[in-house]
Amino acid sequence: MSYLEFKDLTVEFNGFRAVNGINLSIDKGEIRVIIGPNGAGKTTIIDMITGKTQPTYGAVLLDNQIISGKRPYQVANLNKIGRKFQGPNVFDYMTVYENLEVAYGGYTSLLKTILYRRKPEIVEELDEILKQINLYEQKDEYPLYLSHGQRQWLEIGMVLAQKPEIITLDEPTAGMSVEETFKTGELIKTIMKDKTVIVIEHDIDFVKQIASTITVLNQGEILAEGTYDEITNNPEVIKVYLKSDDED
Repeated sequence: MSYLEFKDLTVEFNGFRAVNGINLSIDKGEIRVIIGPNGAGKTTIIDMITGKTQPTYGAVLLDNQIISGKRPYQVANLNKIGRKFQGPNVFDYMTVYENLEVAYGGYTSLLKTILYRRKPEIVEELDEILKQINLYEQKDEYPLYLSHGQRQWLEIGMVLAQKPEIITLDEPTAGMSVEETFKTGELIKTIMKDKTVIVIEHDIDFVKQIASTITVLNQGEILAEGTYDEITNNPEVIKVYLKSDDED
Protein backbone atom coordinates (compact mmCIF):
# COMPACT_ATOMS: atom_id res chain seq x y z
CA MET A 1 0.00 0.00 0.00
CA SER A 2 1.33 3.42 -0.96
CA TYR A 3 2.09 6.00 1.69
CA LEU A 4 0.74 9.07 -0.11
CA GLU A 5 -1.92 8.72 -2.81
CA PHE A 6 -3.87 10.96 -5.16
CA LYS A 7 -7.12 9.38 -6.32
CA ASP A 8 -8.87 10.89 -9.36
CA LEU A 9 -7.63 14.28 -8.23
CA THR A 10 -9.25 17.17 -10.10
CA VAL A 11 -9.12 20.91 -9.42
CA GLU A 12 -11.19 23.50 -11.24
CA PHE A 13 -10.77 27.27 -11.05
CA ASN A 14 -13.75 29.08 -12.60
CA GLY A 15 -14.31 26.25 -15.03
CA PHE A 16 -10.62 25.76 -15.87
CA ARG A 17 -9.19 22.36 -14.93
CA ALA A 18 -5.72 22.96 -13.50
CA VAL A 19 -5.45 19.28 -12.52
CA ASN A 20 -7.49 16.64 -14.31
CA GLY A 21 -8.11 13.18 -12.85
CA ILE A 22 -4.63 12.48 -11.52
CA ASN A 23 -3.86 9.13 -9.89
CA LEU A 24 -0.46 9.08 -8.24
CA SER A 25 1.23 6.96 -5.56
CA ILE A 26 4.34 7.88 -3.56
CA ASP A 27 6.12 5.46 -1.23
CA LYS A 28 7.33 6.31 2.25
CA GLY A 29 10.93 7.57 2.23
CA GLU A 30 10.86 8.29 -1.50
CA ILE A 31 12.21 11.40 -3.22
CA ARG A 32 9.67 12.15 -5.94
CA VAL A 33 10.39 14.94 -8.42
CA ILE A 34 7.57 16.53 -10.41
CA ILE A 35 8.46 18.32 -13.64
CA GLY A 36 6.53 19.77 -16.55
CA PRO A 37 5.99 22.89 -18.65
CA ASN A 38 4.39 26.14 -17.53
CA GLY A 39 0.80 25.64 -16.36
CA ALA A 40 1.12 21.87 -16.04
CA GLY A 41 -0.39 21.84 -12.52
CA LYS A 42 2.76 21.18 -10.50
CA THR A 43 2.29 23.80 -7.79
CA THR A 44 -1.43 22.96 -7.59
CA ILE A 45 -0.42 19.40 -6.63
CA ILE A 46 1.71 20.74 -3.76
CA ASP A 47 -1.11 23.10 -2.77
CA MET A 48 -3.46 20.12 -2.43
CA ILE A 49 -1.00 18.07 -0.38
CA THR A 50 -0.52 20.95 2.07
CA GLY A 51 -4.17 22.01 2.26
CA LYS A 52 -3.84 25.38 0.52
CA THR A 53 -6.12 24.21 -2.31
CA GLN A 54 -8.99 21.76 -1.98
CA PRO A 55 -9.77 19.30 -4.79
CA THR A 56 -12.96 19.76 -6.75
CA TYR A 57 -13.14 15.99 -7.15
CA GLY A 58 -11.10 13.12 -5.80
CA ALA A 59 -8.96 12.96 -2.68
CA VAL A 60 -5.47 13.01 -1.19
CA LEU A 61 -4.80 10.07 1.13
CA LEU A 62 -2.03 9.56 3.67
CA ASP A 63 -1.71 6.05 5.10
CA ASN A 64 -5.11 5.35 3.53
CA GLN A 65 -6.73 8.25 5.43
CA ILE A 66 -8.19 11.22 3.54
CA ILE A 67 -6.33 14.45 4.36
CA SER A 68 -7.73 16.68 1.62
CA GLY A 69 -10.32 19.11 2.99
CA LYS A 70 -8.24 20.00 6.04
CA ARG A 71 -6.85 23.47 6.65
CA PRO A 72 -3.08 24.02 6.09
CA TYR A 73 -2.29 24.26 9.84
CA GLN A 74 -4.08 20.94 10.43
CA VAL A 75 -2.12 19.26 7.65
CA ALA A 76 1.14 20.70 8.99
CA ASN A 77 0.54 19.84 12.64
CA LEU A 78 -1.54 16.66 12.57
CA ASN A 79 -0.20 15.03 9.42
CA LYS A 80 3.38 16.33 9.83
CA ILE A 81 3.69 17.81 6.35
CA GLY A 82 6.16 20.66 5.88
CA ARG A 83 6.42 23.02 2.93
CA LYS A 84 9.17 25.14 1.48
CA PHE A 85 7.87 27.75 -0.96
CA GLN A 86 9.66 28.83 -4.13
CA GLY A 87 11.08 32.05 -2.65
CA PRO A 88 12.77 32.14 0.76
CA ASN A 89 10.05 32.74 3.36
CA VAL A 90 12.13 33.87 6.35
CA PHE A 91 12.08 36.64 8.96
CA ASP A 92 14.73 39.13 7.87
CA TYR A 93 14.97 41.01 11.17
CA MET A 94 15.36 37.96 13.37
CA THR A 95 18.67 36.12 13.52
CA VAL A 96 19.20 32.85 11.69
CA TYR A 97 18.98 31.03 15.02
CA GLU A 98 15.78 32.86 16.02
CA ASN A 99 14.20 31.90 12.70
CA LEU A 100 14.79 28.24 13.56
CA GLU A 101 13.41 28.78 17.07
CA VAL A 102 10.20 30.25 15.69
CA ALA A 103 9.76 27.24 13.42
CA TYR A 104 10.63 24.79 16.21
CA GLY A 105 8.26 26.47 18.65
CA GLY A 106 5.36 26.16 16.26
CA TYR A 107 4.47 29.53 14.80
CA THR A 108 1.09 28.14 13.72
CA SER A 109 0.06 27.98 17.38
CA LEU A 110 0.09 30.94 19.76
CA LEU A 111 0.07 28.60 22.77
CA LYS A 112 3.17 26.75 21.52
CA THR A 113 4.95 30.06 21.04
CA ILE A 114 4.06 31.28 24.54
CA LEU A 115 5.15 28.02 26.19
CA TYR A 116 8.41 27.75 24.26
CA ARG A 117 11.60 27.80 26.36
CA ARG A 118 15.21 27.65 25.16
CA LYS A 119 16.14 24.35 26.81
CA PRO A 120 19.64 22.84 26.40
CA GLU A 121 18.33 19.90 24.40
CA ILE A 122 16.54 22.28 22.00
CA VAL A 123 19.69 24.36 21.57
CA GLU A 124 21.62 21.20 20.75
CA GLU A 125 19.00 20.10 18.24
CA LEU A 126 18.88 23.47 16.48
CA ASP A 127 22.67 23.73 16.44
CA GLU A 128 22.75 20.37 14.66
CA ILE A 129 20.29 21.63 12.03
CA LEU A 130 22.43 24.76 11.55
CA LYS A 131 25.47 22.58 10.92
CA GLN A 132 23.52 20.42 8.47
CA ILE A 133 22.39 23.44 6.43
CA ASN A 134 25.88 25.01 6.53
CA LEU A 135 24.76 28.06 8.54
CA TYR A 136 26.21 27.40 12.01
CA GLU A 137 28.78 30.18 11.64
CA GLN A 138 26.01 32.58 10.57
CA LYS A 139 23.55 31.73 13.35
CA ASP A 140 23.72 35.20 14.94
CA GLU A 141 23.41 37.05 11.62
CA TYR A 142 20.23 38.43 10.08
CA PRO A 143 18.96 36.65 6.96
CA LEU A 144 18.90 40.03 5.26
CA TYR A 145 22.67 39.72 4.87
CA LEU A 146 22.79 36.12 3.68
CA SER A 147 23.22 35.07 0.05
CA HIS A 148 20.16 33.88 -1.83
CA GLY A 149 21.26 30.26 -1.53
CA GLN A 150 21.85 30.60 2.21
CA ARG A 151 18.37 32.06 2.65
CA GLN A 152 16.96 29.06 0.82
CA TRP A 153 18.91 26.73 3.12
CA LEU A 154 17.61 28.60 6.15
CA GLU A 155 14.04 27.96 5.10
CA ILE A 156 14.86 24.29 4.57
CA GLY A 157 16.21 24.30 8.13
CA MET A 158 13.01 25.93 9.37
CA VAL A 159 10.98 23.17 7.73
CA LEU A 160 13.21 20.52 9.33
CA ALA A 161 12.82 22.17 12.75
CA GLN A 162 9.09 21.42 12.57
CA LYS A 163 9.93 17.68 12.40
CA PRO A 164 7.75 16.81 9.41
CA GLU A 165 7.50 13.33 7.96
CA ILE A 166 6.66 14.63 4.48
CA ILE A 167 8.45 17.64 2.97
CA THR A 168 7.36 19.49 -0.16
CA LEU A 169 9.90 21.70 -1.93
CA ASP A 170 8.77 24.12 -4.64
CA GLU A 171 11.79 24.90 -6.88
CA PRO A 172 14.31 24.84 -4.00
CA THR A 173 17.24 25.78 -6.27
CA ALA A 174 15.62 28.76 -8.02
CA GLY A 175 18.17 31.57 -8.32
CA MET A 176 21.06 29.49 -6.98
CA SER A 177 24.54 29.19 -8.42
CA VAL A 178 25.71 25.84 -9.80
CA GLU A 179 27.68 25.20 -6.60
CA GLU A 180 24.74 26.10 -4.33
CA THR A 181 22.44 23.91 -6.42
CA PHE A 182 24.72 20.90 -6.00
CA LYS A 183 25.02 21.51 -2.24
CA THR A 184 21.24 21.69 -2.00
CA GLY A 185 20.94 18.32 -3.70
CA GLU A 186 23.37 16.81 -1.23
CA LEU A 187 21.42 18.36 1.66
CA ILE A 188 18.20 16.79 0.43
CA LYS A 189 19.81 13.36 0.05
CA THR A 190 21.45 13.41 3.48
CA ILE A 191 19.41 15.38 6.02
CA MET A 192 16.08 14.35 4.48
CA LYS A 193 16.99 10.70 3.93
CA ASP A 194 14.40 9.51 6.46
CA LYS A 195 11.65 11.75 5.04
CA THR A 196 9.24 11.48 2.13
CA VAL A 197 10.21 14.36 -0.16
CA ILE A 198 8.24 15.81 -3.08
CA VAL A 199 10.13 18.31 -5.23
CA ILE A 200 9.04 20.59 -8.06
CA GLU A 201 12.06 21.46 -10.14
CA HIS A 202 13.23 22.62 -13.58
CA ASP A 203 17.00 22.11 -13.39
CA ILE A 204 17.34 18.73 -15.07
CA ASP A 205 20.86 18.14 -13.70
CA PHE A 206 19.52 18.71 -10.19
CA VAL A 207 16.64 16.33 -10.94
CA LYS A 208 19.15 13.67 -11.96
CA GLN A 209 21.11 14.25 -8.74
CA ILE A 210 18.21 13.62 -6.35
CA ALA A 211 15.31 11.80 -8.02
CA SER A 212 14.35 8.19 -7.49
CA THR A 213 11.18 8.57 -9.56
CA ILE A 214 10.11 11.45 -11.81
CA THR A 215 6.52 12.35 -12.64
CA VAL A 216 5.95 14.55 -15.70
CA LEU A 217 2.80 16.68 -15.83
CA ASN A 218 1.35 18.35 -18.89
CA GLN A 219 -1.91 20.30 -19.05
CA GLY A 220 -2.99 19.01 -15.65
CA GLU A 221 -2.46 15.33 -16.46
CA ILE A 222 0.34 12.80 -15.98
CA LEU A 223 2.29 12.53 -19.22
CA ALA A 224 4.94 10.06 -18.06
CA GLU A 225 6.52 8.52 -15.00
CA GLY A 226 9.79 6.71 -14.45
CA THR A 227 13.51 6.95 -13.79
CA TYR A 228 15.70 9.80 -15.04
CA ASP A 229 16.87 7.75 -18.03
CA GLU A 230 13.34 6.67 -18.92
CA ILE A 231 12.01 10.23 -18.72
CA THR A 232 14.82 11.92 -20.62
CA ASN A 233 14.51 9.37 -23.44
CA ASN A 234 10.71 9.54 -23.65
CA PRO A 235 9.76 11.11 -27.04
CA GLU A 236 6.60 12.77 -25.67
CA VAL A 237 8.46 14.31 -22.73
CA ILE A 238 11.16 15.60 -25.07
CA LYS A 239 8.51 17.08 -27.34
CA VAL A 240 6.44 18.92 -24.73
CA TYR A 241 9.02 19.76 -22.08
CA LEU A 242 12.70 18.99 -22.41
CA LYS A 243 13.06 20.95 -25.66
CA SER A 244 10.83 23.78 -24.46
CA ASP A 245 12.12 27.05 -23.08
CA ASP A 246 8.96 27.63 -21.04
CA GLU A 247 9.35 27.45 -17.28
CA ASP A 248 6.85 27.41 -14.46
